[in-house]
Parts: sequence; C-alpha cells; structure tokens
Amino acid sequence: MNAKIPGETDEGIGVDVADNNGAVHEITIEKQSNEIVYHQCEAYADDPANRTDEENEHNNQARRFARFYVYRERGHDTVDHIENPDYIEAVRQSIVSASDEAFNRFFGPLYQQLQSHHEAVDRLVALPDGVQKPDAVVYKLDTYLGVDIAGSNLTDKARALANVSLLDLEDGQKPTTGAAVTDEDIDAWATVGDHLQNIAEPTEIELELSATSGIHIGFPNARGEHEVEWADQPLNRAPDARLELLPADPGTLDAFREYLDHHLRCQIRDCFVGMGLMPPEPYRVVGFGKFIYARRYDHYELYPQLHLRDGDHRAVIS
Repeated sequence: MNAKIPGETDEGIGVDVADNNGAVHEITIEKQSNEIVYHQCEAYADDPANRTDEENEHNNQARRFARFYVYRERGHDTVDHIENPDYIEAVRQSIVSASDEAFNRFFGPLYQQLQSHHEAVDRLVALPDGVQKPDAVVYKLDTYLGVDIAGSNLTDKARALANVSLLDLEDGQKPTTGAAVTDEDIDAWATVGDHLQNIAEPTEIELELSATSGIHIGFPNARGEHEVEWADQPLNRAPDARLELLPADPGTLDAFREYLDHHLRCQIRDCFVGMGLMPPEPYRVVGFGKFIYARRYDHYELYPQLHLRDGDHRAVIS
C-alpha cells in the first residue's frame, strides 16, 4: 500500500491510494465529518455486488488506509479510536504500567466474569437469554484514557517514529494466502513492515486509565448473526480501546494482565493487517485480537490465519 495527498481544500482532503493489487483509489475525506464522501477505483466494479469478495476487501483496505494516512499526515481524527493503533497502544501501555490496585479496580470484574466459566465464583453479569452456548460468548470492555491523545504530542511522536517511508510499498510484495502461517508466508506477506519503526517505544506522556465500561456481551443469535447486549458507558465520548475476549481461563491476576497486553498487541496487528500492511515488529503476534478480524481471517483467502483456535496466545510471528 502507498498513498499521497494530491490536493486539500477547506472542505476536504483528497487521498490517492495504491492497493496491494496495484489498483489506484481516489478518495476524498470531508473535514467537518471526517467521513469518506468520495471513492472511485477504475480497476473494480462500482457496484459492490459485481466485485469478488477479495476486490471488496481491497476496497475496504484502501478506505482504512486512507483514513489512517490522513490521521498520521494531517492530524485529523479520521480513525475511530478503537480502530486506531496509536490509541490502542496507549491503552496497552497504561495497562502494563497500572498499579495492582488500579488494574484490579478497572479489570477485576471482567476477570471474575471470565473465572465464572471455569471456577465456582459468582457471575457478575448474567448471560443474555439468547445465548445458547455459554462458552461461545465474546466479552467486550471499553476503556478510556485520562489523557487527550489528540491534544497531546502522542500523535506527533507516533508520526515521527513511523516516518513517511512507512507508507512506501516495495514492488511485488503483497499479502499471501493460506491457512498456516510460515516464515515464507510472512516474508511474502510483508508489504511495508521492514520500513515501519517501532511505535511501541515509551512516550513522555503519563498514560493512565480513567474509566472502563460495564461488560458488553456478544453472542451468536438464533439467526447466526453476532448480537451484542451493551452495558452502561461511563463517559459521554468514544472509548479509546475495546477489549474483546473469549471466555478462556484467565489464570492468575498477573497472568490476566499479561494476556491483556498480548490481546491488545493482537488488536494492533489487526489494525495494520486490515490496512494491507505488515505490522511493526512488536505486533507480529498470533492470537485472538478483534472479533471482526477473526471472521475476516476465516473468510478471505488474502489473509493468513493470524488467530489461533487452541488458546495458545503466546505464539509469535517471526
């Protein structure tokens, strides 16, 4: 993937994106709404129904990449925070550095909810009536930072660390296919990975959690669709990251903290993969990250299978 901004007005920003098939997408993002208001690609049919699944996903990758490019290059809030690797990384750092008391306060209820699937402890949140298999649920927890990333220098630091060269595509490199992830797959799959800098370096900003939501519960309903019963939100703003956990045994509280660290690295991996990019080195991990990406890895042949089904969350892409 690569991109450039050919023009900008007071109303919008134009972005030209070349996807991993070499197709060029002309995209315009409106400044007031931060929404994509124009998208044209001559290589693919205008009607999504007349495209292949892979062509539609290349279109979606280009749209995600355009949003991220404008965010990184112009500083506009064009990416939802829970889909933005910078925000997710900030939450990950805050979890790693939190005191034991703070970690237990913010994540103790979710920890107990997961324990209830494996031990004789009270289940704090009753499962929805539509849940047919208790172990098929996905627990979601919204997290909020006490620092305003957009108003701090974190975005600038991330942009400086990543460097504009991260968006240059080496000719002939594009994602591979297949169900297994091998060293050869990763080499072939790399797009701009070797040029990406490590954005996981500690920042000069003290990152602290300020709130977490109630426990949302996702589950397959009678129609086989993913339904979510949403809990209360503590703040009147978008969350900065959303945990999405299967009801695996959380182990000890210390082990659970390590698992959340890994889980958010997997989410950051998903964000980059969803833009057609190789993740930076700290995020080349295998495991369950975002629920929607687990489905995409199953559905699209252009993605390697980066989520594991055996619960081994310590496997690493190398």
